[in-house]
Amino acid sequence: MIRTIFSKIIKRTSNHNCSFLYCSLVLIFLMPSFLGLNAADPFKIRGTLPWHNFLSGPSAWNEEDYIKYLDKMKELGLNMVAFHCYTGGSERYTTYVEPLIKIEYRNVVPECFLDTSLTARWGYRPLPVSKFAFGSGKIFPNAPGIDGFGADCALFAKDKEERYARAQGLMRKVIGYAHSKGIQVGIGFEFGIHPPEFASVVPPSSWIRGVMLPDPTHPASVEILRKTIDNILETYPDVDWIWLWLHEFSMDVIRPYASAEFRDVYRRDWQYFQDAPSEDAIFTGVWALSYIRLAYDYVHKKAPKVRLVISGWGNKNQLPAVLTGLDRALPLDIVFSCLNPDQGWEAQPSIVEDIAKRRLVWAIPWLEGDVRLWHLQPRVNLMREQVTLAYKQKLDGVVAIHWRTEETRANLEAFASYAANPSNAQTVEEFYNKYCEREFGKDNSKKIAEKLVWYDLNREPATYSPEYYPYDVIWGLIKPELRERIQKDIAQLKQFMEKTANPIYKTNIDWLIANFEFTLLLDETSRSIEPTLRLHDNWLKNKIDKQQWKQQFDEARQSFNKAPIESLFKTYMRRVRSRGELGVLSSINQKLWLQYLDLKNFLEKVE
Repeated sequence: MIRTIFSKIIKRTSNHNCSFLYCSLVLIFLMPSFLGLNAADPFKIRGTLPWHNFLSGPSAWNEEDYIKYLDKMKELGLNMVAFHCYTGGSERYTTYVEPLIKIEYRNVVPECFLDTSLTARWGYRPLPVSKFAFGSGKIFPNAPGIDGFGADCALFAKDKEERYARAQGLMRKVIGYAHSKGIQVGIGFEFGIHPPEFASVVPPSSWIRGVMLPDPTHPASVEILRKTIDNILETYPDVDWIWLWLHEFSMDVIRPYASAEFRDVYRRDWQYFQDAPSEDAIFTGVWALSYIRLAYDYVHKKAPKVRLVISGWGNKNQLPAVLTGLDRALPLDIVFSCLNPDQGWEAQPSIVEDIAKRRLVWAIPWLEGDVRLWHLQPRVNLMREQVTLAYKQKLDGVVAIHWRTEETRANLEAFASYAANPSNAQTVEEFYNKYCEREFGKDNSKKIAEKLVWYDLNREPATYSPEYYPYDVIWGLIKPELRERIQKDIAQLKQFMEKTANPIYKTNIDWLIANFEFTLLLDETSRSIEPTLRLHDNWLKNKIDKQQWKQQFDEARQSFNKAPIESLFKTYMRRVRSRGELGVLSSINQKLWLQYLDLKNFLEKVE
């Protein structure tokens, strides 16, 4: 492999200066020490990517939560953690600026938040904890003088400057603690994505019209990129990796009006992407290549010890469409990575195997997908398939994305186990038998393991609860045959719990029961309030049949009153034993409960 990379470097540097060749050769021959890891490890990088944005994830963590998390990583033999930071975007992402990175441009400092129960992004409706339903607010930690849930650095900040200072101060502590445990740290952002306030202070010529993206050849765009990198390097001087993300949305290119400079770049570099699937992808590739080159050159000058990773979302029209071209054009010491497609239900694209022959590549499986964050997502089998595939593809690392911690414990432990020993991966059944014996006791382990294996292999419960949207009545709906199976499993689990004397095992079984019961209750609640929501929408659109109105109203009200809303909340409260579960409970209040109250008020007013 070294000989292949050496040959590739010679070809790529034939028209470049010798210093790049020298640095590349040093990198290749000292690769294990460069990474600070044992050359015998199957994966040099075995890490996680806990994603900031939702209240169920690190956005709501305090220092003690990070410490607990990093201790667990160390225990599992994981050696890298990375954090992504939103700095704005398109569609609903426009205002999603998080304070981990502070980009000041022309005296403008963007508004920023780590979201709390008092902010209004990601489908959340602001709601004080004191107004949470059915006493659920009482199980939340009491922040003196603050009637909200979230990270202390967000709740106690008095203004924008404090939000930046507190969040960045916390992250510096996190990096320091991670390094004390031998864990490397990466900080990432989406290049070419500016905070919304910059739209009115950048020169109008800095936009590529038609796609409304910044022109990477324009001085304003270069300056903003450098200021972003400067803030990372100055705020986190010990950071190991800067992680550049191609933003999530594919670019629908509608006759872009670019500058003469960018058109020159396009004419020069389109050749790298001539096998891309569409003209849009060629444009995306050239645009991304320009930004990554700018960042690479600047980081090497400012902090040569900091390494660069590129990544993006994994569906075919996103990063995979341009990966091959980027590989052709970029220096070989840039690490490539990509989120596995379809929120991790699909394995990493096959092209990464070819790219890994020339450069370091990491796969990013999902411990869970954010389309169903109110439900269990057993994914041990996916971890086994995708991690062992990464080993066969000779990838350098595997990094798992997730938000929650309690619900994904089995997935994380399976990921760590397979990453440590992919050539001799235990079966899904073997993993669950050991896991369940530890969690539920030897007497119950085999039968509970059989249940979890079934849900895992069949990818159930395949329910819908996308944390990035506001609640809708299609959330949580399940098919009758799955409802019947869950009901039978709950009955059997209750029998196991009654026969269990060990209080820890009994508590763990009850936690599992509460997860399944919540699945049934959300399905029933959504079905019960659906007629009222449809009636409400028709009322607003003036599509009411006066002759049928009374009957429709009475049926909707009767169905609405059957919603097991109180049981739903109290069941979820019963299973809360982590910060992430508090975040989901907050979400259920902010999304489902407020929608329920809106519909209740509608019925009362219309009647």
